[in-house]
Order: sequence, then structure tokens, then C-alpha cells
Amino acid sequence: MDKTSLKEKKHAYRWMVIPPFIIYLFVLAFPVLLSIILSLSDFNGGRIFGAGSLKLIGFGQYAKLLSDPYFWHAFRNNIYIVLISVFGQLPLGLFLAYLIYRRIVRLGTFWQGVLYVPSVISVIVIGIMWNLIFSPFGPLAEVVNDFNRSSYQNNLEKVLDNYNYQNGDAIEDAMIDDIIRIDSKAARKAFDDPDKGIRETIAVLSDDTDEQLVLDLSNMLSRKWSSDFLNKDGASMWPILFVTLWCWTGMYLIIFLANMQKINKETIESAMIDGAKEKSILRHIIIPELQGSIMNCSVLCISGSLNSFALIYSMTGGGPARITQVLAIYMYEKAFMGSPDYPMANAISMMMVAFSLLLILLTRKIQKAFGGQDDEN
Repeated sequence: MDKTSLKEKKHAYRWMVIPPFIIYLFVLAFPVLLSIILSLSDFNGGRIFGAGSLKLIGFGQYAKLLSDPYFWHAFRNNIYIVLISVFGQLPLGLFLAYLIYRRIVRLGTFWQGVLYVPSVISVIVIGIMWNLIFSPFGPLAEVVNDFNRSSYQNNLEKVLDNYNYQNGDAIEDAMIDDIIRIDSKAARKAFDDPDKGIRETIAVLSDDTDEQLVLDLSNMLSRKWSSDFLNKDGASMWPILFVTLWCWTGMYLIIFLANMQKINKETIESAMIDGAKEKSILRHIIIPELQGSIMNCSVLCISGSLNSFALIYSMTGGGPARITQVLAIYMYEKAFMGSPDYPMANAISMMMVAFSLLLILLTRKIQKAFGGQDDEN
């Protein structure tokens, strides 16, 4: 190949690369650079450049952010989502893919479709659906309450009989039957609306209500299932972590299954002839062959975990008292709710980018430590 022809090819390649490179600068590089500048400024709205409204003030926003307890709470919730993604979705997706690949379960194609469906449904739809399921009047509450209505009936009858015996008040049998009969309107009303049911019941029983009776009836008439416990800091993330696991495991199942189909079947057949069991095949053949895919899926898990805004916001609206808040929701709140704090919102976004890069680098270090290599396929 002569120099003229080589020069023409380089010139052609250059013009092929320049347009996508320019698009890359405007779509990705420029917003990142602008976000860094805004996080170091005191910008409070208006024109960004040329109006004197932008002044760089250093790392004050980052220092303020690191002393903010809400930031660390949102950061902790993001850690939970990263952990359930990396150590939940990936191992479960790999295990399910192996069951289908090795035909340990029947109807493999059917299970592929069923498990993959949540990954293609809109995240907003999924969030609203699970919000209804976990609500106090949703199907989960109805099922749990139906299992507990018989015990509710027996306990309430004992409470009323005990109160009648100790206080000598005459309680008509018809009224007791009306309260404790589960199929009656009064019982259902008391069961579904505890506060109102308690008030009405006590008003009928006695003018001078007994405090112990109030306590006992409160315990008996309250729902056995209530989503109130999800408002507690220790349990608020459980439904979100469960839905996260349910929603995206199918996607990694498909990725792992597709890469398993590239493995030379003769290697597995030779191992089986030598007496290798399924556990050994998975550990010594399948997993080493999928190291590159596992690495790539880990990166997807980490980036997706930090981009969990839509699912959590549609399920909880940010959660009561910010209990289920993650960094993406906290950033949105700072940027668009109340009095906007653009520098703080951009500082949060930069912390998310730094956290994501740190986790990805850590993942690559771990992979290299175990002798893994990136997938070249």
C-alpha cells in the first residue's frame, strides 16, 4: 500500500470519527464538565455564563454534603441496593441460567420468558403495581388478614367476656355476636377501620370506658397486616430490595444463558464421563468460562443500582421522612423541589459518579486478583 493511499484512508477514517466524537462531547463530556463547574460554584438560577451569576467558591458544597445526615442515609440505602444487585441478582441469575442450560428443569424456554418479563416492563408500572400490593388495602394485606381473622374473633370474644365479668356491665349477647361475627358488617368495619371501630365499640359498651379495654380492643381490632412497619428505618427498604431482585434477575439470566451456549459442550461431556457432578461442572467449567460476562454484568449492576430513581419514587414517592431515599432522589429533591440548590444537586451527582467508578475499579481489582480476564467475545 503506497503512502498516498494510506493517507487517504486515514483522512476518511478521521471524517468518520469526528461527527460521533462531537456528539459525544455535547451529550456526555460537556454535561459532566458543566456539572463539576456548578458543584464548585454558588449558582442560584438564571443564566449560567455571561451574567455574573456564576462564581467558583471551591469545595464548600462537598464539605457541606459530607456533614449532611440525609446524604449518608441515602448513601446507605444505595449500598443496600448495590449489595442486593451484585450478590443477589448475579448469583441467582447465574444459578437459574445453569438450571435451564443443563436442562435440570423442564420447560426451559417458558421459564426464560417468565423470568425475563419484569425486565421489559416499564419501571414506573412495576413501582405502582408493587405499591398497590404492599398497601394496607392491597392483596397481600387481604390474604394475611384472612388467615388471622379466626384468631381475631376468638381473642376479641375473650376480651369482651373478661371485661363484662370484671366490671359487671351487662353486654347484650346480640351486640357481642354482631361485633365478633366476621361476616357481619360491623366486624368488617371494625377490622378494616380500627380507630373508628374502636370508638364505636367503646361508645356502645360503656359511658365510662376502661383504659385496659381500650388497649385490648386496640390490639384486637387492629390489622394483623399493616404497611406501617415499612415506615420504620430498619424495614423500609425490604420491599424495594425484593422488587429490585425480582425485576432484574431475569435480564442477567438471559445474558449468562447466552454466554453458556458458547461453551464447548465436549468439555462438559468429557467431565461427565470422568465422573464430574453438576456442582463441579458449575464451579470448575461454567464459572471460569463466564468470568468476563460476570465482570460486565457487575458493572451493569453497579451503574443500575445508582440509577434506581424511577422504581423507588414510583413505589414510595421518596418515602416518609426520607426513609427510603437514595442519592438519585436526594439529588432530584435538591434540584427541583422547594428552593432549588443547584450546586448541592450537582455535588451529589458527582459523588454518585465517583462512588460508581470506585466500585467498578474495586470489581476489576478483585477480578484480577482471582486471575480473571475480560470477556473478549
